[in-house]
Amino acid sequence: MHNKKSGNESASLLSRLLVHDDRRSEIFTYVCFACAPIAGSVVSFAVNIGAAGGVLEVLRRIIPVSRDRFMRYLAAPIYVYCAAYLVALAVNPAPRWADALPVLTFLLFPFLYSSWCLSRKETIARSVINASMIGCLGALALAVFQFHFQGMRAEGGAGNAIVFATVTCLAASVALAGAFIRQGMATVPLFGAYCAGSIAILYSGSRITWLALFLSTAAVLWIYRERRHAWSSALAVCCAALAVGAVTFAGAQVVPARVQALADDWRQMSEYHNYDSSLGRRTELWRIGLSAVRLRPIVGHGPQSTRTLINRGFEEVGLDVHFSHFHNGLLNAWVEAGIVGALSLAAIFVVAAWLGVGTLARTTAAEARLGAVMLIVVATTYFVSGLTGILVGHDIADAVLVAFLAVGAYLAAGTSMLGQQASRRDPAEEQSLLRAETRSGG
Repeated sequence: MHNKKSGNESASLLSRLLVHDDRRSEIFTYVCFACAPIAGSVVSFAVNIGAAGGVLEVLRRIIPVSRDRFMRYLAAPIYVYCAAYLVALAVNPAPRWADALPVLTFLLFPFLYSSWCLSRKETIARSVINASMIGCLGALALAVFQFHFQGMRAEGGAGNAIVFATVTCLAASVALAGAFIRQGMATVPLFGAYCAGSIAILYSGSRITWLALFLSTAAVLWIYRERRHAWSSALAVCCAALAVGAVTFAGAQVVPARVQALADDWRQMSEYHNYDSSLGRRTELWRIGLSAVRLRPIVGHGPQSTRTLINRGFEEVGLDVHFSHFHNGLLNAWVEAGIVGALSLAAIFVVAAWLGVGTLARTTAAEARLGAVMLIVVATTYFVSGLTGILVGHDIADAVLVAFLAVGAYLAAGTSMLGQQASRRDPAEEQSLLRAETRSGG
């Protein structure tokens, strides 16, 4: 009898852990959207655990896999990319199955999306905005410490300046959108967070992300252009002036040196044919990548060959340097997964931007427009940053990309499954929950 009672209590506890509510989803959303610039791989752990929880919920028939149109549109190119990647891994020599792990996060996308569908859109939208504000402020604190006290390019908690700049750019863009969505004094900290994120990106020294931030900011300002009167007050003008001063001060510490470095690298390449510089090494990476594409354009070389191809290519020109990727996301995908992998990866961002623009044309609902902004901003930021850096294949970048796509699509045009969650519980599970609530006085 005692064992049966303990078993019922364990089942009840497990059921309560698996059942979502707004509070749990709010905490999960804060972790996913605040931690990327600050705590690095914590966001990867959180996203994958949340997605695995979604798989368990589907297997236990607590929820079905969502059939939302936007989710299916995004899942299609994601799964084609994963298939091309895994095929290339399998058919090329010496496959290392650990190289299959990077696509696991993408394969879990529908389950992560379905898990977020168990919460109200208002809760998710509020959490995303607040978490992005926290992420920007934390990013600035880490960037200032790393740049001014450690004398290094800001890497935040990501341990990589390019990835740090990319995820901070997303957080800053969402904070700016939140400043237009909210009213009154609530806009001030959000606009301040946008400026903090912008300064952190400057301190990262990632020149391509400066361009991504400019384009993302322009997109947000255009989307919320009807709210421009919100910044016509004296307080707003003062805040804007302070922000411009702070950004100008930070830029003066970083921008001239980075621009001069780019000019020096170009001069070394063009006049002296010296490729042992940041720009020169990237140029060689692209040459090596294009040569590899010509050898196997359809299937690719598989991810297990990337380092070997790069190291061999640099040895041929007398450079003893080592890289793990080609510093161009689409080229990297083409080398590893062939033409299908490259096209399907590009399609993810094209579809995301298309869905975002379509949503803006159809609705004026605040949550839906925020979701559209997230889709457009993540497509812009990743695509631009990926031209000279990492597109996918980094645990933090992959986790943030999947989280932005899932939440953006849900807010833009998703269907809540709160009612379906309740209706799909087993009768025995309902009785266990009821008894547990009765004993606790609920």
